[in-house]
Amino acid sequence: MTVNTSNTNQTNILSLITHELRSPLNTINGYLDLALGGAAGEINEQLREFLVRSRAASEHLYMLLENLLLVARADAGQWRLNCDLLNLQDVVLDAVEALQLTATDQGITVITECVSPWPLLYADFVRLQQVLYNLLSNALRFTPQGGQVTISAQLERNIGRYAVSDEHEQVVVLQVRDSGCGIAPEYQQHIFERFFQLPADVGHSRGQGLGLSVVKMIVEQHGGSVIVESSPGQGSTFICILPCLLS
Repeated sequence: MTVNTSNTNQTNILSLITHELRSPLNTINGYLDLALGGAAGEINEQLREFLVRSRAASEHLYMLLENLLLVARADAGQWRLNCDLLNLQDVVLDAVEALQLTATDQGITVITECVSPWPLLYADFVRLQQVLYNLLSNALRFTPQGGQVTISAQLERNIGRYAVSDEHEQVVVLQVRDSGCGIAPEYQQHIFERFFQLPADVGHSRGQGLGLSVVKMIVEQHGGSVIVESSPGQGSTFICILPCLLS
């Protein structure tokens, strides 16, 4: 068997760089959180806004690094899930909080819907948070001012379009729906490919082409699947089916 040492070296270098960048970024985030918490004394409203915006930008950079690091680790065969019992509501609320400022600046309303109680999962909290962050960030990018993004979760029987595994009677169906520009049919089969980008005239800005491919990787690593439903001018709905429900 022939091993492509060039690709292996590139993967190792990318993993090393992204890992080294995380450390100072974690320090920056830590001090911003301390300042926002009043550890250095009372702050006025203008300074608070500056700090909040800095924290949001720092969080966005951190997630970009997480996407790169995950891809590098997956290519090197070094990626494993760290699963534990979690409440999906905590995952959703964390992702929404991280992107609320972006949504507010763009005049977009973010709504969460779920039939109480929220589903309990045995899953990787950090990776599911990454899934929600990427999907929500993607939805905000392609939704115009005054639009709406809705995150919903529900339990479904593990049959039909939601069938992904024979091990569970039920699955969690997690959806992120936007009122944006939608995706033309010819692009839908490519959007989960690594580094694929929609044309520059679609949406407000172009991303890095990693977010959706990372979403697919994480969901499939949990034994699930991802579906997209979209029509030009009618918005998009990304559906994550997770068979990791404790039943």
